[in-house]
Amino acid sequence: MRYNIAVTGTGSLIGQAIIKCIIKSTSKNVYKIIGFDYFKETVGSFLCDKNIILSDIYINPELEKKWLDEIVFHLNDNSIDILFVGIDFELKYFSKHKKYFEDKAKCKIVVSPEKVINIGNDKYLTYKFLKDNNLYYPKTFLPHEVDLKNIDYPVIIKPRVGARSRGVYKVNNLEELNNKIIKIKNPIIQEYIGDNKSEYTCGVICFDGELKKVIVLKRSLKDGNTYISEHKKNAEKIIYDYIKKITNKLKPYGSCNLQLRMDKNGIPKLFEINPRHSGTTYIRSLFGYNEVIYIINYLIHGKECKFSLVDGKALRYFEEKLIK
Repeated sequence: MRYNIAVTGTGSLIGQAIIKCIIKSTSKNVYKIIGFDYFKETVGSFLCDKNIILSDIYINPELEKKWLDEIVFHLNDNSIDILFVGIDFELKYFSKHKKYFEDKAKCKIVVSPEKVINIGNDKYLTYKFLKDNNLYYPKTFLPHEVDLKNIDYPVIIKPRVGARSRGVYKVNNLEELNNKIIKIKNPIIQEYIGDNKSEYTCGVICFDGELKKVIVLKRSLKDGNTYISEHKKNAEKIIYDYIKKITNKLKPYGSCNLQLRMDKNGIPKLFEINPRHSGTTYIRSLFGYNEVIYIINYLIHGKECKFSLVDGKALRYFEEKLIK
C-alpha cells in the first residue's frame, strides 16, 4: 500500500528537509509526496510527485477562508494521509484549524497546539514559560523593565518575534544598545550566554504529552542557519535532562526544536523554541535520527521506530539541480 504525504513550503529549507528525509529513506517507494507552496518552480517542488500552488495568506491574510477551502479540497482530492508544515507563518493557521482539517479530510496534521505555537513564537513568552516552570533560563527583560545604565554587558538585543538570527545583536555598552534598539520592533534584552562554541540545537519528538525521542547536536552558525552539526552520544547529561524537563512541561505535538547555550558554569539555558521541524531535520537523519519517518510510522501504523545514532560531523553546502 502506498501512502500520500503532504509537505508545505517546498521552497523553504524546512520543507525541503522534510522531503529529503522521505525520499532518501529506505522506505521511500511506500510514499507519494504532494508539495504545497505559494510559488512555482521551487527546488522542493521538483522533488515531489506533485506540487500545488495555494492562495498566499502571508501577503493577504484576508484570504484565510479561501485558503482553508483550498487545503481541504486538496487534502481530499489527493487522499492525503499526513500533512507536515514546512513554513513558520503557517503554524498558527494549521494549529488553529487542525481539528477542522482532520474532520473534513481525515488527514493527520502534524502541528503543535496553539498555546505551544504562541510560546515558541514569542521569545519573551519563552522566557516566562521557563521561569514559571522552574527551569534554567537566560535573564530577559522588556526595555521598560530594566535600568539600561546598570545592567551587566554584553547583552543580546533581539525581536520578541523573529527567526534565523535576524535583528539579533550582541551589544557591549549602553551606547551600542541605544543605537540598535531603535532598529528593532518589540525588542527584548537578554543575558549573553556562553559563546559560539557552546551552542546546541536539540530535536524532540513528542506524542500524547510524552517525550518519545531526543537528539542533541552541537552547532556552528552562518547567516543564522546551522552549517556544521556535531553529534556525540556522550553529550552532557545535564542537557538531556534539561530538554526532557522542558518537553514534559511544554507538551508539543510531533517534532519540536530547542536551541540553547551552556553558560560559564556549565548550566544549559534555552533561548529559543521552534515548535516545528527544524532546518536541521535532514542533517539529523544523517546521524540516524529520521524524525519524519518516525512520525509517519507512529501516526499510520502506531509503531515506534528505533534509532541507531552514530557520532560524527555533518556539513551543509550548496548544491544545484538541473530541471529539464
